Amino acid sequence: MMNVAQKGKRDVGGNGDDIAVILIGHGSTLPYNREVLEELRKRLEKREIFKAVRVAFMQLNSPSIEEVLRTLAQDGMKTIVAQPVFLADGAHTKEDIPEKLKLAFEGDWEDLGNEIKLIYAKPIGVDERIVDILLDRVKEAIEGG
Repeated sequence: MMNVAQKGKRDVGGNGDDIAVILIGHGSTLPYNREVLEELRKRLEKREIFKAVRVAFMQLNSPSIEEVLRTLAQDGMKTIVAQPVFLADGAHTKEDIPEKLKLAFEGDWEDLGNEIKLIYAKPIGVDERIVDILLDRVKEAIEGG
């Protein structure tokens, strides 16, 4: 099996062939929220780094975080990275999402979660790539786009 760097893909620090990623969104009554997350999923999937890339929502939309975690575990995934698609830490990323991750494999689901390595990633945060996007959006606004 080839590691990520050998495939010419972005190096994520290991072999993504056995890793599933869940992009976790807040959820919204507006469809655009889901559409953005789905488009991010498609673009990440196209890079062919991870075995599976899924979308889950903290609230208001489905599938829920718990549903996606359980489905991936039932499908045999042993390493799952829960990636909040939030700009910064807050109550949702520090309390609500971790609680949902914990609840996913409790009670009747405990056996299913025993062999899962669940990794909780940080929110997007401050990054020069985000600054570039902000500059692009400001320029578009100035130019009337």
